[in-house]
Parts: sequence; structure tokens; C-alpha cells
Amino acid sequence: MLSGEKIRKLRAEQNLSQKALAEKLAVSRQAIAKWETNRGIPDIENLKSLAQLFNGSIDYLVSEEEPAANHVMKQPIDLENYPMPKGNALREDQVVLENYPNAQSIRELYRQKKLTKKEKVVDFLLLPGIHEVEDHWRDATKYYLVKESGSSYLVNVTKTELLTRKLDMDVSEESFDLAADKFIKTRRKLK
Repeated sequence: MLSGEKIRKLRAEQNLSQKALAEKLAVSRQAIAKWETNRGIPDIENLKSLAQLFNGSIDYLVSEEEPAANHVMKQPIDLENYPMPKGNALREDQVVLENYPNAQSIRELYRQKKLTKKEKVVDFLLLPGIHEVEDHWRDATKYYLVKESGSSYLVNVTKTELLTRKLDMDVSEESFDLAADKFIKTRRKLK
């Protein structure tokens, strides 16, 4: 994938228009259009700014070989600035709904760490559920499966960041594995 295609893809994943990206970088919208169509390339300062904005690396932006599937988009947020919602909703729900207004569906996920054989034995024989409790104590953030424009995204809302990863796998089943975690769809749907 060429640099321009990566910039366009990352911009779209952040739901930014060319104009909005141009404003963030203090360049013209035409400059963004040139970069995205590979008729021009950003200078080193703009590459640094793009890498920082998309929480990636300059290497990712200029390399044609690095796969985009492992790229996690990070967007800074302050969860405490969101008002406490009424009823059953959570602040995390508001963050996801605000950032994915065009999503076809948004579903809450339950994350479960995949246990090693030793952990399974300890969990089964000595302290049932101890690893799960310890894991959720360490990571109590919320996860969502967002389907938008024919793509699926794993979205993680922390107190300070919205982390989004495009999924290049089948997520039609009630659960799916990703790295050392298993994600289970809950009954709770936001959309």
C-alpha cells in the first residue's frame, strides 16, 4: 500500500475529512488531496505530525510492506468530561456512539484472557475463577464491536483513549479470538 493510500485510510478510520485533517496539520486541503493521490509527499515535519496524530510510525507511513491490520488507532479522550448518562447507559457508550454515528451496529464485548495450561490447572483445581478476576482487575476497560461501512472494528474505551483496530477476520460468531484474548458478544447492543 502506498503512502497516500495509508493516509487516506487512516484519515477515514478517524472519521476526519480532508479539511479537518488539513486544519490539524496547518496545511491546505489541497495538500492532503495531493498526498492521498500520491501526487506529492508530506515533508518530514508533516510525516512526524501524521504519525503522532494517527499514533503510528513514520516507517508505517512510508513503507509499502508493513500490514495495516495490526495498526491500532488511538484518539485521546477524557472520559470524566462526559456527563453521567441516565438509565442503563455508560459514559463509554457515549464515547463510542459519538465517534461512530454512522455505524450499522455497535455491540458490547466481554474480554476474556486465554489461559495457559498451568493457569487452567490452577484455576480448575485451586482457585476457580481467580485468573479471570485478576485479569479484569488489571483491565476493567470497555470493549465494543462496531460494524461500519462493511468493516468490523474492535473498539476499546479507556479513561484517556479510544483505541480502534480494524478486524480482518470473521466476527459473525458469538465469540472470536484475537491475540491472547477471547471476545464474547454480550446481549447489550447500542445500535
